[in-house]
Amino acid sequence: MNQSFFDLPTGGLPGVPAPETVSPTIFEQSLLWQQVLTHSVNGMVGLTAVRETTGQVIDFQYRFINEVALRDTFRSRPADSHDITGKLLTEFFPSIRQTVLWQTYVGVVETGQPSRAEQHYNLDGRDVWVSQSASSFGQDGLLLFYTETSELHTAARRVARQSTLLNGVLNSSPNGIIVYEAIRDSDHQLRDFQTILINRAFETMTGRDSLYFVGQSLMNVYPFGPNRMERLRELIDTGEPIHYDEFIPTLGRWLDITLTRLNDGFVATTTDITAERQVRQQLEDTVQELRRSNQDLEQFAYVASHDLQEPLRKIVSFGDVLTNQYANDMSGSATDLVHRMQRSAGRMRSLVQDLLTYAHLSGNAETFGPVDLNHLVASVADDLEMTIADQRATVQIETLPAVWGDPSLLRQLFQNLLSNALKFHRPGRTGGVTSPHVIIRGHIASADELPVGPGIPDAARTDRRYAVVDVVDNGIGFDERYLDRIFTIFQRLHSPVHFSGTGMGLAICKKVMDLHNGWITAISRDGEGATFHLILPIP
Repeated sequence: MNQSFFDLPTGGLPGVPAPETVSPTIFEQSLLWQQVLTHSVNGMVGLTAVRETTGQVIDFQYRFINEVALRDTFRSRPADSHDITGKLLTEFFPSIRQTVLWQTYVGVVETGQPSRAEQHYNLDGRDVWVSQSASSFGQDGLLLFYTETSELHTAARRVARQSTLLNGVLNSSPNGIIVYEAIRDSDHQLRDFQTILINRAFETMTGRDSLYFVGQSLMNVYPFGPNRMERLRELIDTGEPIHYDEFIPTLGRWLDITLTRLNDGFVATTTDITAERQVRQQLEDTVQELRRSNQDLEQFAYVASHDLQEPLRKIVSFGDVLTNQYANDMSGSATDLVHRMQRSAGRMRSLVQDLLTYAHLSGNAETFGPVDLNHLVASVADDLEMTIADQRATVQIETLPAVWGDPSLLRQLFQNLLSNALKFHRPGRTGGVTSPHVIIRGHIASADELPVGPGIPDAARTDRRYAVVDVVDNGIGFDERYLDRIFTIFQRLHSPVHFSGTGMGLAICKKVMDLHNGWITAISRDGEGATFHLILPIP
């Protein structure tokens, strides 16, 4: 006679018969069953259907319950298995007949088909999830297995929150982001990449939603040659990012693209740089136009140096002939007119020469290098030795820093500044202690130590270091209202009757400083001398 565990008498332990009442085989099985109940990590409950005379199931009776199920089911009221075994399910859960769970239990007993359900309830403020499996067991028996899945649900919620956060970050990015994973053949050789994720910015950039891209291979959407595939293989093998700009004809846009390895695939970050490219193209067009303009200027300079200066030389020469050979035949007024003509021609020659000098100023990186200003300025003073002696001037050159620049351009700069300092002196103050006195000094300064002046932009206030050179004179000075004017070509503050010149000297100085990425400014008062500040960045 076969006997199920539900048919065994309940002795000292639930479901375990007394050894003297059963056969050894049944007893061993009972002990094994007790071990299963005791050591199972899942809750286990055995119920038997209780039927009325019509055969309808009206209740269930507890036959056994292990400690796990006892703890999880009766937390709110401590109990042991002896308190539960033999009692009816409705004694502990009176309203269970109105639940879906009751219908599940009855259905399993009646049909023999197992069922699985998940329950959620709040226990002492904690969300508890329990997965319950119900299956028929023996005659009218119902076997329940309980597994608490709260940790799985907690982990699932955590993953869902992280996924929501990740999607929020991706979709808030102004850059297009596409994630690809490798497609490999049976030999694990890389054949292609599959799109697995794109963000909203990329959808906007391309005008297509994610359904168009996700699941598609890269080669189908964006065909490319073996060289590009080899670069992608290197990216996956080495992890070295790839960065490049590319025009995408299908989009009509320029994209800045960065590829970064991610597991067995990569992330493509794209930025629309079409507007920047258009600005760059406009700048390139402007540069080309400037080059053409410079060529025209060089042609003009050639014409000025040959076609203009030759007539001027002839005018001066003919004037000299008239003055020397026909002076006795000319009246006083005619002689005066000839002298005026020669002075005007001389000024015109000086103007043409200064204009040529200004036009020929250009910065060439090959001519730039370290320059010792001490030696250069001393050489300029030697060139002006006769002028310094004639005016009984004093030129004081203090220790100057070394700079990076073009020696010939810097020589032109200091020659113009020193010439101006000697030229614009007070009339009648050319002797003794009233003679022109010029000081040239310099030092290295940080951005915070630069002199303040309208010619020094905020761009100079960086963390770089600078060579600052001051040229100080005791001449006639000028009104600082005209500071911008003195650095403009052909602009003069004084009549050529009192001071010779073409108004090009300081304009040339400013252009030299521009070619060195430096700045020039000045401080002065009318009649009280001037100080010119030269600021040269140190590489």
